[in-house]
Amino acid sequence: MSTIFHSGLRNGNWALLSVSEKGLFRCALWVARVRGRISNTKLMAQVIEITLRLVKSLRNSILNAGRQRIGVMRETYGKASGVFSWAPQVSRWLNDAGYVWYLGVLEVNR
Repeated sequence: MSTIFHSGLRNGNWALLSVSEKGLFRCALWVARVRGRISNTKLMAQVIEITLRLVKSLRNSILNAGRQRIGVMRETYGKASGVFSWAPQVSRWLNDAGYVWYLGVLEVNR
């Protein structure tokens, strides 16, 4: 959890947290260090939510937006009159990491 804290500081997401979230996360770090683990499930759920917010980055946002756009395109082209059969390169494009990145950048900048 300490590495998550440091990456949150580096990428600027720590500043976006509220004071109570920062305090809760710091307390959870202390409890995990002293006891070795966090046993309260409610506390663990809140810490996981904060952790996901800390590790969120622009790269992840772009990739998620690209994957969502690819999903919509697969659904649309799958329903259409056999696009994948008469244009097999479309299927290869949808599996290409560079194309996913390209679509993600377009979605984020929209």
